[in-house]
Amino acid sequence: MSKRSLVIGMGIGQLYKTVLEKLGHEVITVDHDTSKGAMLPSVDAAILVYAPFDTVHICTPNFTHFEIAAKVAPVSKIVFIEKPGVANSNSWNILIETFKYTRFIMVKNNMWRSNISDLKTLASQANTVKIKWIRKNCIPNPGSWFTTKKLAFGGVSRDLMPHLLSLYIAMNPQWRANTVNGTTTLAAWKLEDIDSTDYGTVNPKGTYDVDDVCVINFTDKWTCAANWRSMDTEDSSIEFIMPDDTVERCELGWCPEEAYQAMIKEAVEHVDDAKFWTDQYEQDTWIHTVIEKL
Repeated sequence: MSKRSLVIGMGIGQLYKTVLEKLGHEVITVDHDTSKGAMLPSVDAAILVYAPFDTVHICTPNFTHFEIAAKVAPVSKIVFIEKPGVANSNSWNILIETFKYTRFIMVKNNMWRSNISDLKTLASQANTVKIKWIRKNCIPNPGSWFTTKKLAFGGVSRDLMPHLLSLYIAMNPQWRANTVNGTTTLAAWKLEDIDSTDYGTVNPKGTYDVDDVCVINFTDKWTCAANWRSMDTEDSSIEFIMPDDTVERCELGWCPEEAYQAMIKEAVEHVDDAKFWTDQYEQDTWIHTVIEKL
């Protein structure tokens, strides 16, 4: 029998629809904006007609994640919540503790890249590892909810940094033992300075009160750096500085569909595996705890 999945939010949700269909799932789609081609305009309608669900994928603005997760949890086996998850680790814990028979996971698709094993080997050999996601001019929709702290909870620290932290976990067996040694989180830009962007439209009358540069240094050899708008470089990569000072470099680029497929497939296969979900809980809580302090 095929799995039934619910995708909520047809922005990046379009990707999930494609991935889930390739996995053979029956896919139900929801978006209040009917122009995006969703089957239904509301979560309530989807629950009424199609529940229960094997997986649910929440791809809506950050400030809606908690409410939607709580609504679908009673009729879902696994709830995938797009980064940055919810507002903070306390809210994440409330979901886990309230809905004890539902599995929750922050989307950490980069951990399922096919070359993770090779990256882990390089990291074990390197003296320094730098994980970078530096965009040249890609602030998402400046002036919208993306750049409004009470709605997004933060800027690049919530948008891109969770991806880097998930790679840090995947490549570093000692991630639990290491602590943050220093951070830089700042807004290099003001809304009035942004007349264009390569990643959405600008609302000059909106709000821009979030960080657009974020760097985290750990007590070991690792650094994670994210930037929405460097204006002079584009660098999505991992640099491994080896003992002889040579540099091994892995270009990241956009995460391939196959990684999303592997993430969903493994979660479904391990739905009853307590160890798998304990690991996810530890990772997701740790990511929430790190970014909420930025």
